Amino acid sequence: FRSLTPPGLGSAILCLGATAGFAGWALRVAALFTAQANFTHQVAEYKVPSHQLVSSGVYRCCRHPGYVGWFAWSVSTQLVLGNIFCLAAFALVSWRFFSRRIPHEEAALLGIFGAAYRDYAAKTPCGLPYISSL
Repeated sequence: FRSLTPPGLGSAILCLGATAGFAGWALRVAALFTAQANFTHQVAEYKVPSHQLVSSGVYRCCRHPGYVGWFAWSVSTQLVLGNIFCLAAFALVSWRFFSRRIPHEEAALLGIFGAAYRDYAAKTPCGLPYISSL
């Protein structure tokens, strides 16, 4: 990949990848600390008393900052490595994973929080394009 770039551009791509990777990691960590106990790796199907709809902090910017951060980090690692094939593959596979997970998660959130989640979704973007129908 770097051999295909004009001289001097390889360093710019490396810096872009490193910056995007760090930003993605930071966004995911911020989502984890903002949501605290509400941030899990399993989609909750039922509300428990400790569940809260988190819409503050990084969740004001997008509904799924942890996923956006992971996506940015994942894809940007391939910029750092200069691997154009894996850049495309990581972007495709990651987007496909989230295109299945986010609608499932949002259906569960609608079931748990109802109108409160619908109102939040109406004013806050998903974060990843062409995934959510809310």
